[in-house]
Amino acid sequence: MSKRILIVDDEESVAFFLREHLLEAQAGYWVEVANSSEEALSKIASQPFDLVITDLRMPGMDGLELMEVIRRQSPRTRMILMTAYGDARIERAAYQLGACQYITKPFRVQELVNRVHAALVEAQAPGREVLALADEQFGDLSRCLTDLRFEVGAQCILLANVTGQLLTHVGPTEDLELASLVPLIAGGFATAFEMAHYLGDTQPTTLNYYEGQRYDVYSANVDSNLFVVLVFDKHEQRSRIGMVWLYTRRALRRLQELVGATEPIVAEQVLDGDFSSLLSDSLDQLIAPTTTETDSETKPELTLAEANARLQEDISAIPPTKTLNWQQAKELGLLKTLPWDDSETPH
Repeated sequence: MSKRILIVDDEESVAFFLREHLLEAQAGYWVEVANSSEEALSKIASQPFDLVITDLRMPGMDGLELMEVIRRQSPRTRMILMTAYGDARIERAAYQLGACQYITKPFRVQELVNRVHAALVEAQAPGREVLALADEQFGDLSRCLTDLRFEVGAQCILLANVTGQLLTHVGPTEDLELASLVPLIAGGFATAFEMAHYLGDTQPTTLNYYEGQRYDVYSANVDSNLFVVLVFDKHEQRSRIGMVWLYTRRALRRLQELVGATEPIVAEQVLDGDFSSLLSDSLDQLIAPTTTETDSETKPELTLAEANARLQEDISAIPPTKTLNWQQAKELGLLKTLPWDDSETPH
């Protein structure tokens, strides 16, 4: 069945231009345009759409307001926000309202086509619902992630669901293509939940670790719907597996309390050949060194016994008190001194 797409932009020429290029992609898309949020809602009320691509600034109801209405009236519709006036606040608001992609103008048409493809191949399987968060709950989740980032020294931490929707993130993400990275990791959790369903487990815990040349990436599921991703830039801060898992497990318990009990989700959607190809093409672009340098160390994969031994070593290094002095925090890798600071006072 053809995927139904609605493009919303008050500039008729832009909407027409994007529609023609999506049709030329020969992916079987059925594309309509609307030149205002009000016209878009009228079309959505008369027929279902798999994806809505909306501009931010429009007369009357803007793109964010439109997304809020769509989330209430058609929660299964995927949404992409495009804008030339974006900033971190708008991006965060877009993801909070359920955007699966966020793109800033100017952009290459092929980039939009790729994002549309990624959004549709990760479309929600039957029974999956978008998590709606109250402002207070959203703030509590963000603070929990911020605390975890400080404890482990991660570059950034993401919170997303298994449909590939990014809910929030803390820390800088400019060097990462989140629109592709999040669905990539979500696909792995969908497979893990399928295995859990096969084995008869209702609330599995899946911990993943990727060690790359520049980035270390950890991910763990909060429940059957949400997962967290911790990204470490090895040029800035190397991670310690045991410490990361220790603090992450504690944060997972806090996150579970905040989101409450959620209905288990069975990942019935089979990842097709196009999606597998997309993941393969995206992997090298996402987790690749941005310099020509390569690590001199070649680290073998850890066996389960070795990983457990390393975890115990890191746990044993933690002082029994709840408060760390500066020297203890430095030895655990939680603080760094500036290279030119002879006094070695923490910064």
